[in-house]
Order: sequence, then structure tokens, then C-alpha cells
Amino acid sequence: MNEFKVLWTKLLGELPSDQQFELWFALHTPEIVRQGILKTAQKNLSIGSVMDTDRKVRFAAKVMLNATALKKEHAKNRERLTAEMEGAR
Repeated sequence: MNEFKVLWTKLLGELPSDQQFELWFALHTPEIVRQGILKTAQKNLSIGSVMDTDRKVRFAAKVMLNATALKKEHAKNRERLTAEMEGAR
């Protein structure tokens, strides 16, 4: 988790609470947490680095929630397609 805190600090400045990072890692894979941090940094730069810490945390959380939901949806689709393909044989 420390490497993600270092990444956040380098890209976004002030860290969210330890509890926030713990929650993110309880809900999401490390790759999705990383993606959330990177997309938040990209968004912050695109709007002139004016996001406050609360907005950064909320934006990152939304990115992570969307990515996790999409990953679950893709997994369900793969399972469905595999079952269909097995049934077609």
C-alpha cells in the first residue's frame, strides 16, 4: 500500500487518510487503485491542478468503482459466452 501512497503524493499532493486507502484496497484490486490514482492525476492536470483533496478522493473513488463494476460485468459476460460455446458443441 505504501507504493500507492508514494504515487498519490508525487502526483496529487496531500494524502487521503489511511482508512481511505484501506477501504480502496478492500474493495478493489491493486491495479484498479493504481488506475484510479493515475486517472485522477490526469483529470487534475487537465483542469489546471485546482482539485482539492476531497474532490481528488471522490473522483478517484468513482473511477475505481466504475472500473471494478466493469471488470465484474466483463467476467459475467465471459462466463455466459463460455457456457454458450460449451452448449453449442
